[in-house]
Amino acid sequence: MNDKEKKVELMFEKRYRRLFESAKDGILILNANNGMIVDVNPFLINMLGYSKEQFLTKHIWDISTSENIEYSKQMYKELQDKEYVRYEDLPLETSDGRPKHVEFVSNVYLVDNDRVIQCNIRDISERIKHEQILQDDMNKKEALIKEMQHRTKNSFGMIISLIHIRISVTHSEETKHTLEDLTLRVKAISDLYSLLYETDSFYEVQLKTYCNKIIDSMLNLSKYIEINKDLEEISVPPAKAATIGMILVELLSNIIKYAFPDSFNGMINIELKLINSRILLMVEDNGIGLRKDFDINKIKSIGLHLVNLMVNQLEGKIRFIPGNGTKIIIEFPLKNNVD
Repeated sequence: MNDKEKKVELMFEKRYRRLFESAKDGILILNANNGMIVDVNPFLINMLGYSKEQFLTKHIWDISTSENIEYSKQMYKELQDKEYVRYEDLPLETSDGRPKHVEFVSNVYLVDNDRVIQCNIRDISERIKHEQILQDDMNKKEALIKEMQHRTKNSFGMIISLIHIRISVTHSEETKHTLEDLTLRVKAISDLYSLLYETDSFYEVQLKTYCNKIIDSMLNLSKYIEINKDLEEISVPPAKAATIGMILVELLSNIIKYAFPDSFNGMINIELKLINSRILLMVEDNGIGLRKDFDINKIKSIGLHLVNLMVNQLEGKIRFIPGNGTKIIIEFPLKNNVD
């Protein structure tokens, strides 16, 4: 090597040393054969509190927290095999025993035909601290939401009990029927809050579970009716689930009251499916069927008017198919513009 080449090499060594010494992340240089630390930059010395002399007597796993020493040895073995490792959160230990969370990136390279390991270590303690604060805040909010759901569920239960008391003392059959219809609607919303509370879910509802709750409540209205179900697992936001639940309540209530006037053994088939990002709800009965001049926009039934309004709210379509009984098909997008 001539003098010029030596000067160039010295220049590059000086630049490397300057970068090494001034880096704002920790840097370790390891012996690739045994994991001993052979060099350390000032930033890591300040971060962990060991002197340079102390660092140079340690293996890489000696600066891990005591419970992570074996893990660090495995990491070193993986590094030797793969020549590159990265860990987003690896706890190291300071000289006074405090854990220090770091992002750890290490790779193997050659220096004069010798394998050397360089470890770049970034202090992420502040990031972890802020993430924990955010997580604690989220936990508090979720606990508050859960408490609100619990109180709402209990409030609905109280409302239902008050309606039942009013039903038991009224002598008007029309008032009784009106209050019973109201109970079904309140119960459907109560079931939704019960489901949210029981499943610790705040953002989605399993329609199969929710619809089963509603159908089980409706079965108590008549001992002459059999209900067959074919329901798929579909997750939707609570607001959409509430609308679907109310639609199901109104349809089943209407069928049970009007489709089987002679109280013969009726049958209702319910399907809930997801087809090409659209939810299809089908309710079919073997009752007396619809009048030939049936028009949902001209009928006096408040229940079916509510159904029509709620289907429009879901940006869906409703079809009434006459035959041996009535088939009602409702379809709407899984995700609306407002979801």
